[in-house]
Amino acid sequence: MAIRQGAAADSGRTRLPRPRKTPTQARSRALVEAVVEAARRILDGEGAAALTMQRIADVSGATVGSIYQYFPGKDAIVALVCERELEAAAAQAHASTERLRRLPLGAALREILANTIRVERRLSALDREFHLRHYADLQLGMRFGDFSSADDYVNATWMAFLELYSDEVTARDRHAVAYALGMGLRAVVRAALEDDPARLAQPAFLDVLVDMALGAIRPRAAATAREDCA
Repeated sequence: MAIRQGAAADSGRTRLPRPRKTPTQARSRALVEAVVEAARRILDGEGAAALTMQRIADVSGATVGSIYQYFPGKDAIVALVCERELEAAAAQAHASTERLRRLPLGAALREILANTIRVERRLSALDREFHLRHYADLQLGMRFGDFSSADDYVNATWMAFLELYSDEVTARDRHAVAYALGMGLRAVVRAALEDDPARLAQPAFLDVLVDMALGAIRPRAAATAREDCA
């Protein structure tokens, strides 16, 4: 599955580090894959602080010089490790699409948001600093299709999701709700990753995210509260 750079990268706001060149021959492709797999193993087993070009060479069996032929530095390798994780997560999300459509609204939101947290925690576990620095370019949803902008992504995913539960949506501005669901909730997850990563493992945090989503979709209770405070 090919993953595109996404709207954030296309707009120039931020960009993942890229390889120097794409391998074309079987031998060079095998070298690059060995390097990426070695980096993943080091990140998983030893942590980001242990990831150096020399250590990658030691684990992969490649020479440092041959690694530099394809990668300008270790960040470009970490980027590919993260992309591999997103590829796997995208394939899993695609496989579960039909099942999600049969779930009640709250259950579907819970599964989607739980998966969001799971993916973000995985990327953060690989290299927290890299993940936070390139957060805008490492969004699973934006890489799930050929989207040229955040609005394209919101319309194709979260607006489509709201249509599945159209009878339950009482919000007047559905696009605003879709944008908040697609972009805003992930921003809350990012804040937690930076401020208190352990919070993401707490069931109560997921409960709050689901409640926030349901409150945006069905805002009657929130509107009543605002009227009481007026």
